Amino acid sequence: MNRVAIVTGGGSGIGEATARALARDGHAVAAADINFGGAERVAGSLPGNGHAAFHVDVTEERSVEKLFDEVEQKLGPVAVLACVAGAVFMTPGKRPSIVNMTTENWIRTEALNSRGVFLCIRAMLQRRTKSPVADGRIITVSSMSGITPESPPGPAYSAAKAANIHLSRIAALEAAPLGITVNTVAPGLTDTPAVRGDLTPEQIDAARRMIPIGRLGQPQDIAEIIAFLASPRAGYVTGAVIEANGGRQPP
Repeated sequence: MNRVAIVTGGGSGIGEATARALARDGHAVAAADINFGGAERVAGSLPGNGHAAFHVDVTEERSVEKLFDEVEQKLGPVAVLACVAGAVFMTPGKRPSIVNMTTENWIRTEALNSRGVFLCIRAMLQRRTKSPVADGRIITVSSMSGITPESPPGPAYSAAKAANIHLSRIAALEAAPLGITVNTVAPGLTDTPAVRGDLTPEQIDAARRMIPIGRLGQPQDIAEIIAFLASPRAGYVTGAVIEANGGRQPP
């Protein structure tokens, strides 16, 4: 039986690329997304078999619990969790500041980019405590915005992604006795539809010129790192933060 992998945010962008990489490597992929149509499209186009689409709102506890219950009933015990779901809520091209940020924006940003990761990790660890699996893996997707304060998405996104990193390190300690590793990937600017919607072409071009490798990251670049961390080959890597930024160093 194929190892089961949940990919949140699996309906587009880095999540879609991750679902494809994990399916290629032989996982039965549960593509989970708040956009169920996107998840269905991805799940239906993956190589191999045993894949399925699921709806989830990672900011809602009941939705996350339902996701895990449905995946385990339909596909089997979850061995790999890739927490990719995330988003920026900002006026395109305009970096928000603490002074002009609304409480609503802060709460919404934290819920998707930090709370959602907590809810998914908790659901995974609770189930694997009761029913262990071999070579369990949790991979979270943070951002270079969680490492450097000079981030176009602004304070709420940066703070949420920084929390994501530290939560993952704590989870790595708690998960180790269960044989589960927990690692984080921190992408730099990655060429996704969301980024194209949040930044102007001029901002994207300016950012590209500051990347030593000379280009934006591609979703597949991040997906391949996640696929490695999900594999048995990465069994001695846990609590790590892998920066994937084309060589651009934080200030």
